[in-house]
Amino acid sequence: MATTTASSFISSVILQPIIVAISSAVYSSLLSYEMVGKLDWRPIAICATSDVLVIAADHLKDQEVVTGTRGAAVIKRFTPLARIFLALNASLLAAALSLSPPQATFFTAAFTAPAFLWTTPLDLSRAGAVLKRFIGVNYSREVNKDNKPFVIKRVPGMKAFFSGTIRSCGVFFVVHSALQPSLTSTHNALPWTIAETLVWSMVNRTGHCIMSDVRDYDEDKEAGVPTIPVLLDSLLKTRMILTVVHAAVLTAFRHNPFIVASSCFAIALVWILGKDTPKPYFRLSLHSQSIFIVTAKRF
Repeated sequence: MATTTASSFISSVILQPIIVAISSAVYSSLLSYEMVGKLDWRPIAICATSDVLVIAADHLKDQEVVTGTRGAAVIKRFTPLARIFLALNASLLAAALSLSPPQATFFTAAFTAPAFLWTTPLDLSRAGAVLKRFIGVNYSREVNKDNKPFVIKRVPGMKAFFSGTIRSCGVFFVVHSALQPSLTSTHNALPWTIAETLVWSMVNRTGHCIMSDVRDYDEDKEAGVPTIPVLLDSLLKTRMILTVVHAAVLTAFRHNPFIVASSCFAIALVWILGKDTPKPYFRLSLHSQSIFIVTAKRF
């Protein structure tokens, strides 16, 4: 890893989480409008702060692996700032959850847990031993210490699946549970429908995750990370599959001009962005949904 500088630390631990959180805030605001006809700050805050906490904590952990005394000095200097940033977001998250039904806390925990455990080695054999002792089963066999820990990140295709599911269905369940007392069956938010928004969001978020894997293709292949592009062993095949899926969404929801425009934009980015494209340009892929949600709110 390259030596950490002040700008790279702040960008990784503070700016990047905020940029990602904006996409969740925009999507959750659309769901809030579809469900109750207005914006409610609680689910928006829950989704945005959860994103910040998960990503910032992960990036802060990565920053601990540095080379050179200069990088270590920068981390030591800016870590208190990062902790204050995390504490502020945690406080806002706690406030939003405290003012929401208990179901919102349950779904928030359920959908953020995989993200927090994404790169954490899990010793399932020891967990099994503890479980058997807990339920009273005689467990005298020694745990095999040679067993490799289970890492979610190493499951083939799991990154794209988790990203698409959490950032579409996860956000939906959090928003729905937070707004449950205010839900009505009479609100009409055409041309938007919740089912179409969910499908569109899952495809869009999964597609962005795979495009990020296209960017990191060489590194992932060398490290043996089983992303979709690595499993297909072809960037061309990856692009063709993404194009077909986005085109299917475009065709199915052609009555909604914003979904059509977003899908066309996503297809264009599939062929424009590549492994040699600078990382900042991939933010267009990240916000290929947000841009058109914001545009829709202006009409």
